[in-house]
Amino acid sequence: MPDWRALKDDELIDLARNGEVDAFGEIYSRYADSIFRYLYAHLNDVQDAEDLMADVFLRTWRALPEFQPNPKVPFYVFLYRIARNRLIDHYRRAAVRQNDISLEENDELEQPSDASQPALQNLERIEMGKVIQKLRAEYRTVLVLRFLNGLTPEETAQVMQKSVGAVRVLQHRALRALQKLFVKAAK
Repeated sequence: MPDWRALKDDELIDLARNGEVDAFGEIYSRYADSIFRYLYAHLNDVQDAEDLMADVFLRTWRALPEFQPNPKVPFYVFLYRIARNRLIDHYRRAAVRQNDISLEENDELEQPSDASQPALQNLERIEMGKVIQKLRAEYRTVLVLRFLNGLTPEETAQVMQKSVGAVRVLQHRALRALQKLFVKAAK
């Protein structure tokens, strides 16, 4: 049995294409947390984020036979694009159901329970989550990709299908907007 963690993404993809389920399991293990954080930052709901994450990986599994590796575009960019498209679909369905989507109406922020986390840190995360939800979707996306998931500006640009310069401008504007919201919340 191979050491899945030692294999590169491209090797895992090839094995998964050939029916090696454990290879895809390693892909899931590598990227599930970051995809979840990305979705959760936009949805503000644990269950919805988990449901969409499962759908992202199901769609990824189905798309593997047609996936063409590109040395300039890492595999996880492909995953984020699927996640982004699923978010767009989710918002469209919600808009049809509600005729109006407003993330600001969500007063409560669901948090995954973690008994080992101090209560003060949990409250800070809840408050930060509430503030982040007030940002435009593009601002949330750039902040989550850059700072929560640690992508470079170039990788973020690939995910968002924008130029690196546009990502840098978005990041700057998002940080300024976030700062203003924190100042406003502190008053």
